[in-house]
Amino acid sequence: MDIRLNHYQPFKEEYGFVAADDVLRFTAMLLNEIVDEIGTPDDFIGHAGGDNFVIITTEENGAAIRKRVKDRFTEEILTHYNFMDREQGYISATDPEGSTQEIPLMQIGIGLVAASEHQFADIREITELAAEARRVEG
Repeated sequence: MDIRLNHYQPFKEEYGFVAADDVLRFTAMLLNEIVDEIGTPDDFIGHAGGDNFVIITTEENGAAIRKRVKDRFTEEILTHYNFMDREQGYISATDPEGSTQEIPLMQIGIGLVAASEHQFADIREITELAAEARRVEG
């Protein structure tokens, strides 16, 4: 699974690096909890850097892990926003030209690829296919 936090950078710019680091820590802990619940002891969770994570799990558990992560992240990420932003459903930010923009609240995008559906020659192909699946998934 290729996992990315959508709208993380605008959150970091608006709330600061300490709050943004809290979101990364929260995400890592969430992934760990869910993989502990649904996955196997052989599963792997990695932080590829920035707002990008990866999970390697069994094909049987992939869809359930993906669904649980998306559901819990969508619900629990709201605690990282102030009341006003939660209520309006976006962050108001000013761009360099002075215009106000409405930045959506963070969402988690997860691309899932399975060995039964694809043939892989190397790790690069796996990560590219997972990233493409994440972008298509939206």
